[in-house]
Amino acid sequence: MHCQTCAFYNESGSECRRYAPQPAENEKKASWPTVAATDWCGEYKEDPNKAKKTA
Repeated sequence: MHCQTCAFYNESGSECRRYAPQPAENEKKASWPTVAATDWCGEYKEDPNKAKKTA
């Protein structure tokens, strides 16, 4: 149950796409939160295709 197998995880940018991008303080552009593949959270939703790759 880590980000790497979550449906909301975008591997190419190591981003969590569970919610819309949020603006950072003093930034003019919103961005997705950056996470590590081994991170986890309480809103995990398994992506069966990603889970097969790591098994």
